[in-house]
Amino acid sequence: MVAACTGSSVVSETTVSVVTVTALATSTTVTSPSSTTPTTTVVTTGTPPTTTQPDGPSGSGCTPGDGVTLPEGEWFGTVVSASQSGIEFDLACWFEGESAVEAAAEDGAESPPPNDYYVRNDNPQIRSLPVSPDTEVTWYPTGDPASEIVVAYSEWVDDVTARGLGYGAWLDIIDGEVVRIREQWVP
Repeated sequence: MVAACTGSSVVSETTVSVVTVTALATSTTVTSPSSTTPTTTVVTTGTPPTTTQPDGPSGSGCTPGDGVTLPEGEWFGTVVSASQSGIEFDLACWFEGESAVEAAAEDGAESPPPNDYYVRNDNPQIRSLPVSPDTEVTWYPTGDPASEIVVAYSEWVDDVTARGLGYGAWLDIIDGEVVRIREQWVP
């Protein structure tokens, strides 16, 4: 099963899969080594991930372990709260296409899921993450994707309180800090 979130974690060399995710609406190639022949699956993604990391222990890269910090990479979840010093983040798994159909069916949810995506959030842990002073945020102030703007994190924190939090977002983490935030628009 493939999800469009990535991150790094420590896994055995014999069970490592590599998830390569490129730009918006391009293909993701996932190669799964096995003891016999590697297999490759191509999945179309609608999010703008940009990193290549080893697949996580859950098989989707969405479960970095029980730690409070997130390894370097790109992570999907919900921004629960934000302040000038950092954010509170609820990590989740974003699935699209056939992976969304499979994940929804596994969870007993409507399958195929509406709008060809499915979010799994089976871990209640909230992570407090520091935000780099240079972080930029891509978001939709009105909730409409036509209103997309890119602003400095400090400006976003001041503006987002009027709109409210609780939407899905992609975070890029480098050296333990959030360096970029992108809101995930959903119909």
